[in-house]
Amino acid sequence: MSLSQDLLEQARILERKEPKRPKQASLRRAVSTAYYALFHHLIDLSSREIVRGSADWGLREAVARSLNHGDMRKVCKSIASRNPPAPMASLLGQPLVLDSGLLAVSEAFVDLQQARHEADYDLARRFTRDDVAALVDLAEDAFVGIDALKRRNTRQYRTFILALAFHPSWSRA
Repeated sequence: MSLSQDLLEQARILERKEPKRPKQASLRRAVSTAYYALFHHLIDLSSREIVRGSADWGLREAVARSLNHGDMRKVCKSIASRNPPAPMASLLGQPLVLDSGLLAVSEAFVDLQQARHEADYDLARRFTRDDVAALVDLAEDAFVGIDALKRRNTRQYRTFILALAFHPSWSRA
């Protein structure tokens, strides 16, 4: 099982850990872990698209380490708002009609990252098990969505997955 799948499973375990009175620590860790599951899944897909073949694991790992939360958020936020920057928009296809699955994955990434920030830093925020279950479900749905896009292997999927790594440089192209 991959790291991202393990993290998703761990998020579900943390969400359900204390059946009667869940601890905020468990719920907060579940939220954070659900986000990191999607983060690592997208990194894995992107690095595998860039570096193909199992013999280049070290190179793929180096590519994976170059992706970062902020740039990935910018890509996802621009797609979720249906307003990608010009270089990315032209690569996504004209006229720009974004795939609903791509929109859902992008929105999930942005929402999960915001929830992770709240879980990790906003001590006034209280999470309920229902809140956390919905966020873990959102991460699971995003996995299903991005994997379905990968199987279809559309230009929008490939552009999105490569934009996670390269979009800051595309404005110079």
